[in-house]
Amino acid sequence: MIETVRIRGFKRFDDIEFRFPGPVVLAGPNDSGKTTVLQAIAAWAFALRTWRYLNDFNPRNGFMKVPITRLGFPPVPLLSFHQLWTDGKYRKEIEIEVRHRDGWTVAMEFHPNTSEQIFARPRRDADGGLLRHLDIPVVFIPAMTGVETNERYLQATAVEQILATGNPGQVLRNLLVATHHDNSAWSSLQEAVGRLFGYRLLPPIVGGPFLYAEYEPIHGGPRFDLSSAGSGFRQVVMLLALLLGQRNAVLLLDEPDVHLHVILQDVIWRELRVAAIRSNSQMIAATHSETVINAVDPRELCIVLDTPRMAADATERSRLGAALGVLSNLDLMRVRNCRGVLYVEDYTDRDILCAWARVLDHPARSLLETELLWKPMVIQPGEGRPGVRAKAHYDALLLARPDLPGLELLDGDARPEIPETPISGTGLQRLRWRRYEIESYLFHPDALDRFVEAAVGADAAQPAIEGLRVKWRDTLPPALSRNPHDDDPLVMATKARTRLLPPLLAAADIHDLPHTRYHEIAALMRPEEIHPEVIEKLDAICRAFGRTAADTSA
Repeated sequence: MIETVRIRGFKRFDDIEFRFPGPVVLAGPNDSGKTTVLQAIAAWAFALRTWRYLNDFNPRNGFMKVPITRLGFPPVPLLSFHQLWTDGKYRKEIEIEVRHRDGWTVAMEFHPNTSEQIFARPRRDADGGLLRHLDIPVVFIPAMTGVETNERYLQATAVEQILATGNPGQVLRNLLVATHHDNSAWSSLQEAVGRLFGYRLLPPIVGGPFLYAEYEPIHGGPRFDLSSAGSGFRQVVMLLALLLGQRNAVLLLDEPDVHLHVILQDVIWRELRVAAIRSNSQMIAATHSETVINAVDPRELCIVLDTPRMAADATERSRLGAALGVLSNLDLMRVRNCRGVLYVEDYTDRDILCAWARVLDHPARSLLETELLWKPMVIQPGEGRPGVRAKAHYDALLLARPDLPGLELLDGDARPEIPETPISGTGLQRLRWRRYEIESYLFHPDALDRFVEAAVGADAAQPAIEGLRVKWRDTLPPALSRNPHDDDPLVMATKARTRLLPPLLAAADIHDLPHTRYHEIAALMRPEEIHPEVIEKLDAICRAFGRTAADTSA
C-alpha cells in the first residue's frame, strides 16, 4: 500500500502531500487536481520502471539519468514537456516521492531538457538494493473508451502499454482473457455482472488472431458481442476485470462512475472496493459524483479543494457532496488568496459600493475592487438548477478554507426574519440596509442634476434638469428635498430601482436607463452628499474583513 505521495513542481502542484490510509476516493470539482494526483503516481511508476532498465543501481554521485521522450510518456498527454512543470517553470527538477507502508521511500526526479525530452532518475537518497528489486504494478485506468470491433490477442506487456496510453476499450477482451485464466477472479466477475445487470458474461474465445467476448440474458435470449453493449455496462466490466485480474497492484481509477446511471453509481464503489480486497490491490479513485461521495466511508474520502485532507466524518462527507453542486472552479481559485467573501443582491450593488468608496477615498475601496470574492445572494450554479443561497455557498467554501470570513449585505426588504449579526471578523456576518435597497441611497438632487447633465450633454442639460426638479417636487416629500439624508417612509418602503428613479430620469428625458448604470450616479456624488449609513456600511465591511485605515495607507 502507498501511504504518502508528495508532489513538487508537477503540473498544478507546487509542493503538496497526499496521505492514503488505504483505498481512497479523491473527491472534488472539475479541475481541482484529482486527475493530476493519479497522473503523478503513474508518472512516478513509469519513470522508475523505465530507469530500472539501466541496471545501474550504484548512486555514486547520483544515479544515472534515463531519457524519456514526450511521445513515449503515457502517464500524461502533452504537447510539450513544458506543460508538465508548475506554471511552466521549466528549470528546476520535478520530484514525486512515494512512501510505502513497508517503510521505504523512493522519490523520482524529472529533469528538464527540451520540449520533446526529459531525464528521470531516483533521488540520491534511495537505496540501490531496494531499487534493484522494487516492482509495484501501477495501472492508470481512465474512463472507458470505444471498444475495438476486431480486437487482436496481445501479450501482457502490450496490454499494459495500451492501458498506459489511456485506451482501455482497445484491450477489453484481452482483459477478460487474463481474468478468465484465474477461476476465482472469473467467477467473481460473472457473479457481479449477473447481479448488477442480469446478464451472463460468457468466457472469451481466441479465434485465430482475434478475440470474441459475448454476453446473454441470464434467463435466456440472444447473445451479443461486447461492442454492442451500453457504455455503462462496458465500463463496469472493464473496471472489475482490471481489479480482479491484477494482484498486489496500485490501481488508479479516473472517474469510474462516468457513463453510469445514478443508481449504478450508488453501488459501484462498494463493488470496486470488494474486488480490490479480493485481489489484494490498493485502489485510488477520482470522482466529482455526489452519489459516489455519499457511498464512500468518510475514512476513505480525501477532499481535494485547496489543501487536500481526509474527511473528518459523515457530516463533512455530506457537505462535500453538496458543495460540488455549488462551487465553481473560479470560486476555488479565488478563495485561496482573497480576504473574504461578500454577498450582495447583485453585481450592481458592488458597483455602487465601489463608486462610493472611490468618492470617499475609503479603506474599503481596495477590498471591494480587488481583495474580496463577491457573490450574489442567490447563486445559479447551472441552467435549470435551483438557486443556492449565500449560507449554503459559504458553508461549501469553508471546506476549502475553514478560516474564511464572510459578509451578507441584505436589502432592507429582503427576508426580514433573518437578523443582523455582530461584526466580529469571523464566520458569516450579516448587515442590512435600513432603506429599501442600495439604490434608495442615490436620492440627492444635486447628484442627480450632475448625472442628467453628463447623460444629455451641457446644451440640453437645463431643460432636462428642470424636468427632473419638477418631477421631484411632485412625487417626493418636501422633507426629502430639504434633507436628502432624511429616512422618509417613501424611500424606506418603496423600491427605488423600478418605482422611484425611472420616473425621475424619464422626466429629464432619460428613458429606459438600465439599472446596471446606476453606479454612475453614485460616482458623481460628493462626499457630503453620500448618506451617513453608507459610510457606516463601508466601515463595517472593513471590520468584517480585518481591514483598517492603517492597512490602506501602508
